[in-house]
Amino acid sequence: MEVLISIMIFLFGICLGSFYCCIGYRIPNKISTVKPSSFCPNCKTPLKWYMNIPLFSFIFLKGKCAFCKEKISKMYFIIELLGGILFLSSYLYFGLTKEFFIMIVLVSMLLVTIVTDFRYYYISDRVIVIGTILILGVYIYYMGLKETLFYVASGIIMFLLMWVIKLLGDKAFKKESLGGGDIKLMIPLGLSLGVIDAVTSLLISSSLALIASIVMLKKSEENIVPFGPFLLLGTIIMFILAYNGIGLLYK
Repeated sequence: MEVLISIMIFLFGICLGSFYCCIGYRIPNKISTVKPSSFCPNCKTPLKWYMNIPLFSFIFLKGKCAFCKEKISKMYFIIELLGGILFLSSYLYFGLTKEFFIMIVLVSMLLVTIVTDFRYYYISDRVIVIGTILILGVYIYYMGLKETLFYVASGIIMFLLMWVIKLLGDKAFKKESLGGGDIKLMIPLGLSLGVIDAVTSLLISSSLALIASIVMLKKSEENIVPFGPFLLLGTIIMFILAYNGIGLLYK
């Protein structure tokens, strides 16, 4: 039974990964997430159902569109695979617990944001709102409304803190230091962790972004490093650390 559940969660993860790639392309490009059906971004030809099988279609098509032969971005395959691996890993680590459901929301937000922020420097408000509502729902279901209010306050405080950091950064660098999406993203992240652990996650995120920027800016002429994915990655790392007693979330 355990093996069957694990397989189902992995398959669920890769299917959602495929969906996240789709909406990660459509939302920044102002395309409906419902219509039209899947199509090649290059030649706009609608895809057959068997060209939309997560992981397998990319392999069988050898990474190229079946119609125009344009190369398909490897990001599709990577996000689908990450979806399966991270969903399965979350289940094996947390079981079907409150932490598992919080984690898959954070992972889902991460996967969509990787696509939107790295490719378009864009963080979707819809992703932030839906993620916030889902995390709230999990906390209310498992802990009740009264205890959840503490995490709501944490989300608001982290939003205000990030807003202040942006103002200081704008003044220091004489240009926009943080995007509006990065600031709004702190609401569900603060909601997930509480203030102290969320501040710690911000330090982790900044360290990861700094390391990545050193590598990325050497290979790119654009002096821009998307911060959204690192914010989410730092939150996921801190969430796991807090679960293991390194933090205040479970103390």
